[in-house]
Amino acid sequence: MRELLTNTIESFYLAIETLMSNKMRSFLTMLGVVIGVFAVITLVAIGEGAKTYVYEQISKFGTGSRYMELHPGKEQGPSMMTEKLTYRDTEAIEKYCPSVAAVDPRTMGGFELKYGKNKMTIQFGMGVSYRYPEMFTHGVVMGRFYTKSEQDSRKKVAVIGQKVVEKLFSGFNPVGEKMKINGKSFLVVGVFEKKGYTMGFDYDEIVAIPVTTAQKLLDTNRIMEVGISAKTDDLLYRAKEEVKQLLIKRHKKEDFRLDTMEESLSMINNILGFLTLAIGGIASISLLVGGIGIMNIMLVSVNERIREIGIRKSVGATRRDIFIQFLIESVVISMVGGTAGIFLGVATSMAIMKALGITPIISLWSANLAYFVSIMVGIVSGVYPATRAATLDPVEALRYE
Repeated sequence: MRELLTNTIESFYLAIETLMSNKMRSFLTMLGVVIGVFAVITLVAIGEGAKTYVYEQISKFGTGSRYMELHPGKEQGPSMMTEKLTYRDTEAIEKYCPSVAAVDPRTMGGFELKYGKNKMTIQFGMGVSYRYPEMFTHGVVMGRFYTKSEQDSRKKVAVIGQKVVEKLFSGFNPVGEKMKINGKSFLVVGVFEKKGYTMGFDYDEIVAIPVTTAQKLLDTNRIMEVGISAKTDDLLYRAKEEVKQLLIKRHKKEDFRLDTMEESLSMINNILGFLTLAIGGIASISLLVGGIGIMNIMLVSVNERIREIGIRKSVGATRRDIFIQFLIESVVISMVGGTAGIFLGVATSMAIMKALGITPIISLWSANLAYFVSIMVGIVSGVYPATRAATLDPVEALRYE
């Protein structure tokens, strides 16, 4: 056992010496492994980072795990346009569902804004309820948010985002000023705090008006979605069942979809988890290609060193010694390539995620797995060349030109 360990250590140092003696060929040999490990680390890290980013965006909703959303249509797609929810539905939910704490009906449409000579257009003007700030933890830094009485009486009042203040009002305090939305005069009663992008939507370029006013302005009686908050976390699924039974009773069918935060996160986790594994698997193909490259180069190395093998055998080296020597050379190539791939992958992942504004997430399991696979690739790729070298006849090897 001690002799085996000694031979293995000697073979390791000999492998390093052999690789250093032909740096360019060694580099090209391990390049496939480097690319494979680099691709696995980078793609999995970006996938994990994207998952964390989505979680962070969803967590910005104020009511968190007590929150759920109601959408028209049983499934996402065309049914959302054919089925509908009404403002009366949301009033009934608030009145007849005891486990529900708050209801926020919403509708959206394009708004053309004008103040004096300044004009701008926003694609997603929002009609929301007076409950909106608590649902999205989107506070007001100047002025106030509109009240329930203003919503019920369809007052033309608006709360605007920071970018609207900059573009339309040139940065001065707009509270108390009147602006035009789609040609109608609205009183600005408040300005939202800076929030930035959430789920791809710029919440600083937003105009919120009472949902009842928005329905009249946009000439629609549709509600596009409803945010619903249960009174406590424990009452979430009771609230969901109460809303479901109430709407089935009102609509005579289940033509809506209720998604809790937990269900949304689970769905997103499943989708992103599958994508992460898929792209990791695709990247692993590079490791297979790298393994084939190692095997080819090791076979070439055996042919080039036939006389060396013959000399070693003639002075007492056994088949096992020769086998270990060439196998370790293959493993060292893959180990060095794997290490380089990990460092390169981590550095690239950090740079990409920082550029995208995503929290850097380096998955330890992906790095360990990629490194383990790279070593296995070295072992598997080295077995055949090492066996061929070990079984060479020493007499024939010494005669080889």
